[in-house]
Formats: sequence, structure tokens, C-alpha cells
Amino acid sequence: MRLRHVRVLGPAGLSMPQTLEVNAEGAQDRDATGLVLSPGWMDLHTHLRDPGFPQKETLLSGATSAAVAGFTHVLAMANTDPVTDRPEQLRTLAARAEALPIRISFVGAVTVGLEGQELTDAAALKAAGAVALSDDGRHAMSAVLLRRALEAAAEAGLPVLIHAQAEELGNGPDAEAAAVTDALDALLNIPSARLHVQHVSTRPAIELVRAAKSQGLQVTAEVTPHHLALTEQDAWAMGPHGNVNPPLRTADDRDALCQALVDGVIDVIATDHAPHERAAKEAGANGFHGFETAVGVVLGLGLNGRTVYRACVSRPREIVGQSLEDEWILIDPNEEWTVDASSFKSRGKNTPFQGRRLRGQVIMTICRGQVVTERVMQHA
Repeated sequence: MRLRHVRVLGPAGLSMPQTLEVNAEGAQDRDATGLVLSPGWMDLHTHLRDPGFPQKETLLSGATSAAVAGFTHVLAMANTDPVTDRPEQLRTLAARAEALPIRISFVGAVTVGLEGQELTDAAALKAAGAVALSDDGRHAMSAVLLRRALEAAAEAGLPVLIHAQAEELGNGPDAEAAAVTDALDALLNIPSARLHVQHVSTRPAIELVRAAKSQGLQVTAEVTPHHLALTEQDAWAMGPHGNVNPPLRTADDRDALCQALVDGVIDVIATDHAPHERAAKEAGANGFHGFETAVGVVLGLGLNGRTVYRACVSRPREIVGQSLEDEWILIDPNEEWTVDASSFKSRGKNTPFQGRRLRGQVIMTICRGQVVTERVMQHA
């Protein structure tokens, strides 16, 4: 496919308009004036609910939703039913993923059943295809066990992704700061260990990560689009539909997150895609659908192209050692649209952006050299 007058998102930001050939079997050449071609985005933090919760999501519905949203590679967390804590489960999931429209990689649990008592076999999970280890959704490990987990993961060549929340302290800012502090302490003197802090949401946690990086520790961090764009005021207005973990925070926290992302203290944007059926949300379930609003929300933050490329394309892949191969998305950055969750391809319609106007939408997703989704361009 030949794209004429397209701007390309790369490490240096947005290029000037140019003509570019893209490997996209069956796609027609087009005038791409006003459009942006980006390598496919990668999401380091998603819940595809499969196996165990088909009313919320399946591998197929999640992959389809991600593809429409411009994600060509996503990581699925281990808090399924059963928990993904054994190599045979990983091999089964990886085999199922081969037929999906985008790339899905799987995260193995750090502890058996996410219970924080017994470590899983990191080497065996790596051999079965795990690209990282995480007990996301829980943070039940003691400091001693977390240190052992980091050592075992380092020997296996895997990063550990932590849900930074000291469970005994609830979900307030102190719980996040305590968990980050404990994790960074555990990381000390394990030079080959890699720690990734999931969904950072508070200024104190940012400052802890900033200090650790200045000391040369191998720590990375992520932030969600909803924590970058919304605050606790938005959550209160939504009632139970605003429940998410970690909660939406203050405007000061939000502003600190945005600045830390620009500074590189926060490495990546990850959606923490957590689909739920309506009844579950009304009953107080935590989590938001993340995929299909991500591009519009991120582009609405006013970030420069270099930051977007690093946070959504390059750094996620570096953290889990994955390559970029024939994965592209074509974005109309000027397309304005109103979020209507009923149109989502995901089974989860639980978005905090329902009814909001966003600017920026994916119009084509290419993975493995194939056009896997394409939408008709409509200008409001």
C-alpha cells in the first residue's frame, strides 16, 4: 500500500508529509493528507478475562477491540480463573492466541493463585512463553518473598510487574507509596532484576520512582489514560461506574503524572483494560474498559510526538523484550467523535468517557502485514 502525503510517528516525533510504502496485503493506495502513520501501539497491561469470565471478555473479543483501537500487541494479565500460574496453561493460551488478529503475549503469576505465599516456577513459565511475571490485582507478597521473586525472575530473564498497593492499607495514596517503597527496597542489590510499577497514580509514588531511577535502579513505570485525563471529581459524578483501582486521584496528582510522563520518569502509557458487564459495575466492581478510547484520550493530552512514540510504541516493547514486525496503524488525528460504549467491540462497555467528545481515531490497523480492521472515515 502506498500512502501519499502521510506524516509518520517515529522516535523523533512527527515527520513532514511524505510518500511511504507499507506492507499491507490487499490494501489500496491512498492520499493520506492529514493522516498519521504510526507503528502499532503496545499495551503492557490488559485483562482479557479468559479463561473464566466470558461475560466480561474473551481472547477474541479483547483482541478485536484492541485491533480497532490501534493496539497490535497487548499483554494479558494472569488473574484469570484458573490463575495463569502453570506452564501448561500458558502453552494453551499461547496456542489459542496464534489465530487472533493481533499479537497477544501472556504474563505468568508471581505466586501460586496470586495468594502471595508460594512462588511459581519462573523458569518454567518463561519456557512456556511468559514475557513477564505479575500478581496484578493483588499485592500480597511479603518483602522477603518479593525479593525472592525478583531474584527468580532475574535468573529467568523476566521483569516483575507489580500492582503497587499495600493491601493492609486499603487503596489510598499511602498504600501506593508503601508498596512502591517496599518494592524498590527489594530491588536493591539485585543488579539483574527488572521491576515495573503498574498504574502509578500519585505524586509521592512518582517521586519514589524518580529517585530510584536517579540511583541507577532498573525500574520502569506506567500510567493509564484515565489517570492522565480524569480526577476524583469525575469518579464521584459516576457513582459505582467510577470505581477503579487505583482510584482516580486529585488534580495535583493528575498534573504530576502528566509531567512525569513527559520527563520520562513514567515510561509508558498502559490502559489497564478491565472490562465488566453492567451488573458487575453497578455492584461496585473496579475497572474501566481501556482500549477503544485510548488513542483519542492520549492525543487529547497535548503530548509531543516523541513522548507518544516512546510511551505507546517503543518503550513497552523494550520492557518485555518484544520486537515490532509489520505492525502499523493509520490515525486521523482530527476526527472528532462522541464516545458511545454500545459500539465497542469489547464485551465490556464500562467506560468513564461515555458521552465525551474525543479527537483522534484509528482508521486502519495492520498486523503481520495484514489489514485486520479498517473504518470508514467520517468527519463531524
